[in-house]
Amino acid sequence: MKKLSMLLIFLFLCSSLLWAGGKEEVAAPIELNLLAWSYSVETVQSNLEKFERDNPGIKVNYSDVSWFNFHDVMATRFTSKTPTDVVYNTDEFLEEWDSAGWIVPLEDYFPQAVEYKKNFPDYVTEAMSYNGKLYGLPYFADIFIFIYNEDMVKEAGFAGPPTTWKEVTEQSLAMKKKGICTYPLAMQFAQKEGWSTMTVTSMVYSLRNGSLFDRNLNPVFAKSGSAAERIVTWIRESLLDTKIMDLNSLQMAEIDVVKALATGKHAFTILVKYNLAELNNPAASQLAGKFKIALMPGETHETVGTARFYSLTKMATERGPEVLDACWKLIEFLGGITDGEAYVVRRWVLEKGLGVSYLSMYEDSEVIDAINKWGDVELEREQALLGKIKEGMTPFYPAWDVFTRAEFHKAFLGEKTPSEALKASADKWNELKKAYYKE
Repeated sequence: MKKLSMLLIFLFLCSSLLWAGGKEEVAAPIELNLLAWSYSVETVQSNLEKFERDNPGIKVNYSDVSWFNFHDVMATRFTSKTPTDVVYNTDEFLEEWDSAGWIVPLEDYFPQAVEYKKNFPDYVTEAMSYNGKLYGLPYFADIFIFIYNEDMVKEAGFAGPPTTWKEVTEQSLAMKKKGICTYPLAMQFAQKEGWSTMTVTSMVYSLRNGSLFDRNLNPVFAKSGSAAERIVTWIRESLLDTKIMDLNSLQMAEIDVVKALATGKHAFTILVKYNLAELNNPAASQLAGKFKIALMPGETHETVGTARFYSLTKMATERGPEVLDACWKLIEFLGGITDGEAYVVRRWVLEKGLGVSYLSMYEDSEVIDAINKWGDVELEREQALLGKIKEGMTPFYPAWDVFTRAEFHKAFLGEKTPSEALKASADKWNELKKAYYKE
């Protein structure tokens, strides 16, 4: 009996070992940490759920932070080495984050990323590049556009929108004379508005020799007769002399301008293009369908183009090849083309009206139909090809930007001449540049 018991125990142990040896171990998923600013969180979560279904071995830990705190929160995360693998990025942060060693060129780790450049408008490639290297794939790209109320332009007796700043004045004065609106122009010139200086820059770009800096980052905008001086002078005259621009523009942020146009108070403005979709949305605007895009008035019709993109962190590169491979899959899913489709980028365009990053998407019938519901796809494409990146994107640009907004206000209100305000801005730039590159 004792021998039988021992035999049974032996057989049981053998079978257990055989069963254990044949059992396949399930590897733990690779976890990635994605940091983003807060926008349409539900859409982002939905996109990531699809990514995880398509890539069952990868789990994405997604965190979002308010745009207004994003820069500072990310700086804290990076310096404290809080795990971060893929991060939302902008042309405004690119040089700073690279210089600090927080992000790396995407093409250094994934040379195939360079192939995407063939499909980008020039400004998109330039916005995502530093020292000639590509640092990401696009979340979205967009341009500053001139928006007009078509009915008001026709009522004023004009067949189409203004094509120069002189014509903007002429059409606006006609509207005032006919009582169509008291202040045809409204602009996002509040000192707190981050797009304020870029709005002025888009107007500067529309003129010949419309640059702010030379190749060595020396300011050229303070030179007598510069494009910047001409534009600042025109804005001042529009506020104080012809009074075609609402003085409240100096307190208006982006959302304030959108709301004011949507109620018929103004005929013209300059905004980032995604706002046109909102203005022509029947659920948000009383005058949906009335607003149109025009090429930026001026001599060249050039404008500011900007891009938001996904970057690879230095921390991610230190986690090994499997994590790197997972990061590429995530970045390409979010900002590239997989299985023949730019799924996420296209979804942002179709559902939210965000800007087109890929020129090939202008040939997509669904994208064409979606844009034409609230805009003009051919005119948008033409303006996108005239987009130029923001100049002066350095770590000290934000400090200069805040200072310059205040100087612009002094010029707009007649407290300083345009040349005095621009000289003060140029002096501030040179001071910041000297301090930064001296370190």
